[in-house]
Amino acid sequence: MLLLLRFLPFIAGAVNLALFAWQPRLPNAYPWIVVWAPALILGTGLLIAQRRMRPGEAFEKLLPPAIAVTSFGYSLLLMEGLWVSVALPLLAGGVTFVALELLFLLIYRPTRYPVNGMSHLNLSLVPVAILFAQFASVGLTVFVHASRVIPVAVMAAVTALLFHVTSHVEATAEHRRRWTALGAWIGVHIGLLGIFLPVNLVFHGSLAAVVAAFALRTRRYGIAPRLAPRFVVAEIIVAAALLIAMATTARWA
Repeated sequence: MLLLLRFLPFIAGAVNLALFAWQPRLPNAYPWIVVWAPALILGTGLLIAQRRMRPGEAFEKLLPPAIAVTSFGYSLLLMEGLWVSVALPLLAGGVTFVALELLFLLIYRPTRYPVNGMSHLNLSLVPVAILFAQFASVGLTVFVHASRVIPVAVMAAVTALLFHVTSHVEATAEHRRRWTALGAWIGVHIGLLGIFLPVNLVFHGSLAAVVAAFALRTRRYGIAPRLAPRFVVAEIIVAAALLIAMATTARWA
């Protein structure tokens, strides 16, 4: 049984890669092929964690990769070219494999598990998931003339959920509730920027990713060990410079 579990991360990653490669070939079947990708991550992860980790804990650790893969599938509505045929399948397969591999190492091979590996992966997936979710949500309002409520509702839900499940392990229930509410509030504003800013979809997604990433970084400032003030100032300057560079080089309609 352990041998089977050892190969599950690779098998699940290969299956999700195949699902994302197969979906564009059958556009009329969207989303009934890629919809299985996040379910496969959660189901395989719970199978790996059975009797070794509480199902709720395993589910929470696997939710950010599942949300990221869901956002990849969501963006298939508007992506084209090499993004559809190469990049998204590789991203989906890679995220699936790495997340499940880290979970396996955490449970069965703790000496080989990188310290805080899943936490670091999940935090890094937050801006990625938000970028693709914002790209697709704003694109629907631009090209399909869908309701402008979509970017606001989608981004509020996605950001709130991601902020909640990536909370620090020592965070209190009150701290989680506060950051979940803040995530929803930030998501609403990201969605509103998507509605009103007259820029291209890549800029919308990138701006959403930077805003969410910086918000999560500020949460780190309140967790011990505290960062030196000079690092905080330097990070603020870098974030501001990045936003200015993006705004001044973007093509405005």
